[in-house]
Amino acid sequence: MDKFNRIIEFAVKNDVELYTSMPSGWRRVMGALTAPCGSMWICNGKSYFSGERKKALLVKEECLG
Repeated sequence: MDKFNRIIEFAVKNDVELYTSMPSGWRRVMGALTAPCGSMWICNGKSYFSGERKKALLVKEECLG
């Protein structure tokens, strides 16, 4: 549970949404290296330039129990 608490702490500190399952239409951000251990960066697939792009952290199943 320690990894999960660190992920939550990171998300709160950096004002990032946190998900435990992949939202519909979202995908993994390949090559992103700054996610805390046990999580990965995901995005809604919109263009950087559209103004509609959102990013969040997805907690990997092994950290959920």
